[in-house]
Amino acid sequence: MKFYLYTILLFLTLTVQGQTQLKLMSYNLLHYPTGTGGDRSDELHYILNNYQPDIFMACEIEDETGANEILDYCLGTQNYAGSTFSYNHSGNYYLQQMLYYNKHKFELVNETYLTTYIRDINHYTLKLKSDNPSDDIYIDVYVAHLKAGNYNDDPQIRADMVNVLINDLPNIPADHFVVFAGDFNLYSANETAYQAILNQGNAVVFHDPVNRPGSWHNNTNFQDLHTQATHAVSDNNFVGGGLDDRFDFILLSDNLMNSPVLHYVNDSYAAYGNNGTCFNHAITHSACDGNTYDTTLRQHLYNMSDHLPVVLTLETPVTVSINDEVSTPAFSIAEGNVIHSGFHVISNSSSNFEVKLYSTTGQRIKTFDNYHNGVYFDMSDCSSGIYFLQLKDIQNQQLIKIVKAD
Repeated sequence: MKFYLYTILLFLTLTVQGQTQLKLMSYNLLHYPTGTGGDRSDELHYILNNYQPDIFMACEIEDETGANEILDYCLGTQNYAGSTFSYNHSGNYYLQQMLYYNKHKFELVNETYLTTYIRDINHYTLKLKSDNPSDDIYIDVYVAHLKAGNYNDDPQIRADMVNVLINDLPNIPADHFVVFAGDFNLYSANETAYQAILNQGNAVVFHDPVNRPGSWHNNTNFQDLHTQATHAVSDNNFVGGGLDDRFDFILLSDNLMNSPVLHYVNDSYAAYGNNGTCFNHAITHSACDGNTYDTTLRQHLYNMSDHLPVVLTLETPVTVSINDEVSTPAFSIAEGNVIHSGFHVISNSSSNFEVKLYSTTGQRIKTFDNYHNGVYFDMSDCSSGIYFLQLKDIQNQQLIKIVKAD
């Protein structure tokens, strides 16, 4: 009820003129900046410039110097901003996670952390910028580095860390989108930690976008998902053995999988640099050649870390930019954003248009084709609550948030 009242007060209208894509990257930077004994800033600069993430989630940053170098040089302050570096508050582990973001697309509205037995889980809240300041699209981002190893209590410690996050999820507002990313050190989908975070009973339900459960360790069936190790031989803190583990993840909340407001782009999830032919090889080996990732990028990845980044793309119909002038929307609702039995669509175009009605979870409820200006849209058979209207003609597409009242 609180969420519904909040939304009614906002009277949100999401105006669009196309699709905006948002690129995410999660990367274990291997004791950055000094942990391998050499300067790796040029390597990271190349990798980040090649992908240009809008949200960059990083693990294993040693200190404020390294955190600042990533922002000032590897990303650049012209387009990016970052969270505040603080040393780990959990246990005796000193490495920390950080968040960086495209400041033209996002603003950071909150940052905090959860303490666990060994490492913090960092929690950031981003707000999407747009031409319509009432859009209010929020993404909560958790970044974690779960316990490494597969001996004795290691899997249980990973599960305990995940449970700390799960216990925090009821604090997330119902209309927020949520990302959980980092180096999870998971060997199998059967691990308690993985099963716990995907539990359908959690306050926020997460999904693994690739949806390929199994035993990922040393298994050729998952060689395209492997992110560790980029080296065949261990040296200078680089773990060896070649690519044979899926340790790095980006998990998405249920609404990110199907909401018309903001959603995952199918098949965009990837182990960045992995052409899918690199099983038990160093990432620079000729067996790892392919059409997607060239030898130059793979050499930089080899020099940078013993992990590969994981990446994916989100998409929103909201125009993400700040302009002095706000354009007139192509469609509007005659009755406003709070309706009762139905509404009339007013179009600024002479062409017919399509109307799709979605629930807040992304379920398509109704579709009507070949509507024209002023036609009545009946919602008398729909229960009260929040809905999204997707309206589209030949030249325009718009998303409008409405509330059906009793």
